[in-house]
Amino acid sequence: MIQVIHAEANTKHIPGFEYEHSGTQGWWLFIQTHCRSFFEIDGKRIILPAHACILLPPNAKCLYGGASSEPYSDDWIRFHTDEAYITNGSVPLCTPFNTIDNIYVTDIVNLIATENFHNNKHKDITLQYLFRILFYKLSESLTNNTDNLLNMSLQQLRNNIQANPGAPWSVTSMANLLYISPRHLQKLYQKQFGISCMSDVINNRISLAKELLLNTNTSINQIAIQCGYSSAEHYSRQFKKHTGLSPKQFRETKNNK
Repeated sequence: MIQVIHAEANTKHIPGFEYEHSGTQGWWLFIQTHCRSFFEIDGKRIILPAHACILLPPNAKCLYGGASSEPYSDDWIRFHTDEAYITNGSVPLCTPFNTIDNIYVTDIVNLIATENFHNNKHKDITLQYLFRILFYKLSESLTNNTDNLLNMSLQQLRNNIQANPGAPWSVTSMANLLYISPRHLQKLYQKQFGISCMSDVINNRISLAKELLLNTNTSINQIAIQCGYSSAEHYSRQFKKHTGLSPKQFRETKNNK
């Protein structure tokens, strides 16, 4: 049995949109995003690129929404079900993953929304078949998704680096987060982003340092610590290597303008 409460495809919201699936409404929720988004489950927030989807059971708590300055857009279905292929099938619960054909999924959600809106003679059986097709397509994504999940993990790692460049990043610690070897991480990271993982860390640390130097009165020693450097000397050498100026000289450029 499947009973659709409501469904919409290509729904658009303002930047910064958030919605909480509280786990008390009593319905299942399927979502496919069309933009960079976040999902927060059990207090852990992950940021994912566009075309991530998630299946939430009635008792799951999840806060989700846009994670960029662009408008938030998604496809979604609220529904009741006791079908085993959904409740205990191959599509994991509360686990975001990317679809291999997001346009196809959007088309199915749109068909479900349209069929649910009209009181056609064969509405119920049509919805049953459309859900079957949707979940077959999601299962295909998971079957072919090993590389896709790794790419999402790499993107999440990069998002974390950008959000917290001052953390004690190392190739080994980053590789451990993804359960791969340091050598494999360096190869994948370079291929996906066109830059080595440690160069990316350094670039983000320098960007943070520039912001702090120009917009705060924080001491150079304290900035070095906030940017993840063990010593002000190391920080100053690396900063000058990348900008051509010492941190002090760079800060003085603000006062000379």
